[in-house]
Amino acid sequence: MRWLRVLSLAVGALLLVGLLLWLVDSLSRLYAGVAAVSPLLAQMLVLLVGLIVLAALGVIAYYAWLFLRPRRRSQPQPPATRVEAAEANLQAVRQQVAQIQDTVAQQALQQQSQGLADRFIRQSFHLVVFGTGSAGKTSLVNALMGEIAGPVAPTLGTTTVGQTYRLAVPGLSQEVWLTDTPGLLEAGVAGTERSRQAKQLATSADLLLFVIDDDIHRAEYEPLQALAQIGKRAILVLNKIDRYPDADRQILLQRLRDRASGLLAPEDVVAIAAQPQAVPLSEGGWFQPEPDIARLIDRIIAILRSEGADLMADSLLLQSQQLSENARTLLTAQRQQQADAIVDRYQWIGAGVLAATPLPVVDMLATAAVNTQMVVELGKVYGVEVSIEDAKTLALSLAKTLTGLGIVKGAMQLLAVGLQTNLATAVAGKLVQGVSAAYLTRIAGKSFIEYFQQHQDWGDGGMQAVIERQYQLNRRDDFLRQFLQTAIERVIQPPLAQ
Repeated sequence: MRWLRVLSLAVGALLLVGLLLWLVDSLSRLYAGVAAVSPLLAQMLVLLVGLIVLAALGVIAYYAWLFLRPRRRSQPQPPATRVEAAEANLQAVRQQVAQIQDTVAQQALQQQSQGLADRFIRQSFHLVVFGTGSAGKTSLVNALMGEIAGPVAPTLGTTTVGQTYRLAVPGLSQEVWLTDTPGLLEAGVAGTERSRQAKQLATSADLLLFVIDDDIHRAEYEPLQALAQIGKRAILVLNKIDRYPDADRQILLQRLRDRASGLLAPEDVVAIAAQPQAVPLSEGGWFQPEPDIARLIDRIIAILRSEGADLMADSLLLQSQQLSENARTLLTAQRQQQADAIVDRYQWIGAGVLAATPLPVVDMLATAAVNTQMVVELGKVYGVEVSIEDAKTLALSLAKTLTGLGIVKGAMQLLAVGLQTNLATAVAGKLVQGVSAAYLTRIAGKSFIEYFQQHQDWGDGGMQAVIERQYQLNRRDDFLRQFLQTAIERVIQPPLAQ
């Protein structure tokens, strides 16, 4: 602390002054003794000792400045590269996941986090084939794999969610994994769910192979645009090109490049024939041409060689951010549940105490309702260590605001009317005080929850705006009915039953 440093400096200064006085006295005696023998030697000795003293004072002053200067907190350096950013994000995700108390949710997030970390270590590429159900996605996967990897038919809905294969790509030392997704635009509830899952898989891709078999339609363009907006690198693959005459192929290809302008480079729109139509032979029978995907393979290799590391880092960063958001959502719900339980516990504790020993002055009710220990416990839920003194200050300030806004008297009147409506007999004043204390504790607790959720900030309107908002939220008819019913069971009925 700064006052301790100043005190240390004062003590040090006193010792230094005493030392200097002693040194001057000793030096004068030494000078007198030497001067009697040799005045020149005495002057040289004084000069030497003076230089030593000045040097010592300079050293002392330097270290005193180092001791007293304000300590600057070292600012964490932002990641210099995408890879470093992804790695830092993964570490932050692990810390978030460790705080989740739901075992099932925590294990699920840990598995996802570990999967991202393993992929980060392996440095493998992930390609995702995406598009409508009849565009020939599985045929493309078959052609890339060089073997039948799934049922090939025009029927929608043949690919299960996220079938993944290891792909041998010439010229690349890293592993390449290829995922075939369910088709877009499938009918029915199941089709809608499969389409959602396909879009989710697409966001995990390093490189997206977006397959179409005709001019791109709005239902295909919109997901392509959405994926491009979150930074997904894609190749637009025009499949079944063998069905078109040569002149029509070039027209269609150019039209697609024009429509994808701004999303994709012209060279990222590639025409293929993953499963060319069989050609009849003159002597009878049919000839099955080989898949025409050489241009697509060349483009995939070129992109992975030149941009692969950045694409992988971008993908891992995006997935870790999504994972972090999921963990944050779970943590927020967990903290809200814990904080609500604390408020609920203290509101009925306070109600019982005041119902048994009512206060002589109603204006004191707010101070009694805002429990200091409740503030401390709420702070801990949100990772904030609040001292007892600080908690007292916060509690007193909020209690004064409750009283100043007229909420104490308004709450008592509101609850008294509600209790008389729900009970056939009149309710004693001390019981009304107890119920009112519970109600005010709830408003105070909810206000502090909002304060800690906003990183110890009351927001633009200050404490008053937060309290007024919580008061309005907690005087709605549906809440009041439930609150009064619980209050009757926990505060009113026990004394009446005695």
